[in-house]
Amino acid sequence: MNRILRVLFTVIPVAVLYLQAHAQTNVFEVRVANHAVGTIEANRKMAGPAKSIIIKTRIQIMLSKINSDMVNEYTNNVLNTALSSRISGKNGEDKKTVTRRNGKDYTIIVNGNKHMLNNTEIGECVADLYFVEPKQVTRVFSESLGVFLAVKSIGGGMYELIMPEGKKNIYK
Repeated sequence: MNRILRVLFTVIPVAVLYLQAHAQTNVFEVRVANHAVGTIEANRKMAGPAKSIIIKTRIQIMLSKINSDMVNEYTNNVLNTALSSRISGKNGEDKKTVTRRNGKDYTIIVNGNKHMLNNTEIGECVADLYFVEPKQVTRVFSESLGVFLAVKSIGGGMYELIMPEGKKNIYK
């Protein structure tokens, strides 16, 4: 009986630590003009060559509510699929983007409009910025916009993501 308990007390903590090492959840506060307006919950799971990232954003500003969900699936750190949706409840502002890898190409559908990225591998996405510092990375793929965006270090462990219209988002 003592031997069984000893084995259980050894195996269970090791199993718990192993599972925690391969799953990570981070929760961030969204601030506008120094006021908390919502949260971002980022979850990453890794199992061998497979990685999945799920991002859930919930924002409420005044009477507007925005819910955004993103699901990325990777194999060997190369994006296979990305599904992104944003629901605001306002007519014309909802958005859905689907990105799928087909060999060396990607098919991207943004609100029903299809375009291709040819002969490329997507290794870094915006979702990755919630888990790893983008050292030596100059661009990341935006799962919601379906395009690559420039990213640059601005010092102090902070990075600037430059949107197509010139707006800048800061990650730290």
